Parts: sequence; C-alpha cells; structure tokens
Amino acid sequence: MKKTLIATTMLIGVSAGFALAPATTVFAQETAASTEAAQQNWLDALNARVDLAQAKTALLRAQIALEIEQSPERAQQALDDAQVWVSKAKDGAVAGAKAQMQVMSDDIKSARDTIGEMPDEARAKIEALTVTTEARLLEYKQAILDTDEAKLLQLRYVQAEAHAALLQAQLAEKMDATGALAAAYLDKAQALYQGTKEGATKGVQTGLSELSADIDAAKLLIAEKRDQAGTAITDLAKRAADFMRGAQ
Repeated sequence: MKKTLIATTMLIGVSAGFALAPATTVFAQETAASTEAAQQNWLDALNARVDLAQAKTALLRAQIALEIEQSPERAQQALDDAQVWVSKAKDGAVAGAKAQMQVMSDDIKSARDTIGEMPDEARAKIEALTVTTEARLLEYKQAILDTDEAKLLQLRYVQAEAHAALLQAQLAEKMDATGALAAAYLDKAQALYQGTKEGATKGVQTGLSELSADIDAAKLLIAEKRDQAGTAITDLAKRAADFMRGAQ
C-alpha cells in the first residue's frame, strides 16, 4: 500500500489579519498519517505471524523430542523457545489477540511443568497447542504491502511454515506406516519453498533449489528405502533451520 499523495489547489483565507491553514493541506497530512498507521498495523500483524510460525516449529520440536527422541529435556527446551516466540507475538498484537496469546503462554508453561511426571498429558497439551497456533495463524490475513520490510517478513513467514512442514513430516514418518502423510508434508514444504524463489537473491534461490532437491530425495527414500527416510528427513529439517537463520 503506497502513501496517498493528495495534490490540490491551496485555498488561503485571511480573517482578522490571521492566515488560516489550508483545509486541503490538513486533510493531506491526516490522510498520510492514517496511511502510515495502517502500514504499521500490517507490519505488526506480519511480525506477529512470523513469531507464531516460529512458535509452531518450537512446539513441533517438543513433540519430536517426546515422541521420537525420548528426551524430556529437549522437549522442555523447545517449549521454552515456544514461550519466547509467543511472548514476542503478544507484544505486537492487538488487545484481543494479546489475551489469546496469554492463554497460549499459560498452556505452554502447564505443558512444560507436566513433562516429568505426566508425559502423556504433556504430549496431549503440546498437540493441542500446535492446533491452537495453527488457528491463530489463520486469523492473520495476507498482507499486501509493497515494501522491502513487508517482503522480508513474508519470506521469513513462508520459510518458518516450510520448516514446520518438514518437522511434521518427521513426526508423520514415524507415526504413519504408509509414509503417505510424511510425503504430503514434504510436498507442502517444497511448494512453500518454490513459492519464495521469485524475487529472491541468487544465494537464496540456490539454497531453495538445494532444499527442493533434498526433499525429492527424501520422498524417494520413503517410497524405496523406508528405513533411511527418517534420518534423511531429520537431517533435512536441520538444514532447513540453518538455511532460515542464514537467509535472515
């Protein structure tokens, strides 16, 4: 959304020896201020969406730590990370969303506190939190701002969602005997990466192409060498996380 510039003939009035400020100039200033405020609101929403996407990846890492790695300590660390991202999202959210995110923050703490004594209950809470985070993400509309900052935030959001899809593929590969669900999540990640190539720097495009090729290789392993697929997807998710950090 570009700033609206209002060009108009200025009307000067003189009354009792004082020059009156042109009404059209005041209107132009108010319009520009309103446009800037709207842009800032969009950017705040984009930032919150990126933070929530990062929270989702942290929650998925907590699930992986419990379901696959059997590591309560890593699960707790991942939940700590999720707590940080939700807090960041809350800082830039509107009043109604702040209340929702406070509930999420409280639920994360509850899940963390139950990992040691009630791991099954903790798993259920983390899964529910992942679903809740997905729902919050859907509430943020696609921003249409033609600014470098907005484009960068959109890129970070898509990369976080792609990384989340890879983590979901990692979970699904262990839970789904057919491998179909894991392959579907890999397809989702690949589509997200492909969608960000246009307009990206050459270095980012190269990294995205390499990740896409690795996803193809992982899908082939699911179909032909299933015993190697889990390790390949785990390594792929780690490379995706490293790439995302480097691209920022």
